[in-house]
Formats: sequence, structure tokens, C-alpha cells
Amino acid sequence: MADRLDLVALALPADCAPESLPPSVAAFMAACWPGMSRAQLMDRARRLALRASLRVRPEPGPDGTRLYALVLIIGGVKAELVAHVRCLARRRGARRAKVSLPPVRDVRQAGLF
Repeated sequence: MADRLDLVALALPADCAPESLPPSVAAFMAACWPGMSRAQLMDRARRLALRASLRVRPEPGPDGTRLYALVLIIGGVKAELVAHVRCLARRRGARRAKVSLPPVRDVRQAGLF
């Protein structure tokens, strides 16, 4: 059985500048929120025409989280992000998990993303 994964945070690797990200990857990061499931994360990437791959990183994460390498590919350009993910209880059967909705966005802060 697979673990249920919830996104805690997305980060850039230490050697990557935010200005070097393609616009679609920046839009992807702005569209993510804490509490997203793995399926929601992959669906959001597909909607922005990104090919996504989520793989476990060897180093441990802080506060009981796991670190995953989230590789996004668009048009031959590859961008790697670090996803801090919390593993919750194991899934049972075919029952669907409760849907995590995006937080309400303040229109005054739209320029920050």
C-alpha cells in the first residue's frame, strides 16, 4: 500500500536562482499550496504543460518530513525543485482522500507571486 503524501513546502536548490526559472515553472510554484496531495501536484503540473517526476532524495528532511526531487520539464528545459513532503497514514482500499482546496488568495498580493 502507498503512503498518502501531503506537500509542506516547495523550495529551490541552493545553486538555483529564482530568476533562472522558466515562467511556467514560476506559475506552477505560485499555484501550489501546503496540504496538496501528490495527485493534485501532478495534475497542476499537467495543466501547465509540464512533465513532472517526483523522486525521493537521500538526505533526511526537517521535522519529520521527507525531501523529494521534483523535476519539471518543458520544451527541453529542465528545472529541479525540492519538495518537502509529509507522509501520512497508509491508504486503505479504494477510498478517496479528502480533497485539499487552495487557500483564498488576497488580490493585493497577486504581484508577489
